[in-house]
Amino acid sequence: MRILQKNLHSMFGRAEMRDNQRTVVYRWEATCSRRLVRLAEDSGEALSTTHCHYSSEFETLQECADFLKPVWTSERGRYGHARTPPPAVIRPHRGQRRALAKHSHELSLPKWSRNRWVILHEAAHRLNVGYEAHGPRFVGILIGLLSRHAGYDANELMARADEMGVKYHVRSIGTVPVPSLSQRLQRLLPISEMDAAFELEVSWRQVRGAALPLIRKGCARWKKHTLVPA
Repeated sequence: MRILQKNLHSMFGRAEMRDNQRTVVYRWEATCSRRLVRLAEDSGEALSTTHCHYSSEFETLQECADFLKPVWTSERGRYGHARTPPPAVIRPHRGQRRALAKHSHELSLPKWSRNRWVILHEAAHRLNVGYEAHGPRFVGILIGLLSRHAGYDANELMARADEMGVKYHVRSIGTVPVPSLSQRLQRLLPISEMDAAFELEVSWRQVRGAALPLIRKGCARWKKHTLVPA
């Protein structure tokens, strides 16, 4: 029997790997996308905290491909795919409900899945070829992509993963943006001056200073002693 298994492995490659984290990773993604604040890359403007990863952002597949291309180009070398072109974004077949990263190096996206989170999730699968589908390396890659290209805080994503028992490889995350005090404050809105000082471990004067850029950009305003979204 062992000889037969060995021959089968040599003919067809490694046996299908277990996907032990799949359910808990999906649960972690639902929680994070529903509760964590993300910031726009350029303006620093807070995006909706209620934008779940099962709600579309892009109207067309071309918009999805346009978002994916620069992401893939900047990330592929980090994960050992320097010469691999971006996956093609294709139309789903009739009745398809799940987003898919295909072995043919294509992403098939139903309408609901045409958003940053799901596109990065499926791209992470293509950067994770040969490893457990939703294993620690995959989760590390996804955390890195979300923090570099979707405005999420890597520390918050890791903290949620720790709370929910999701394993991830820190080395797979890569270099991530370091949020400024203003950005950290913005993720807490609405929040009182004193609560912000406690959460951020700074003085109330520093909270006031960090609030100024947000107020100037029209992202926040003071309402008595509470900083609220504008």
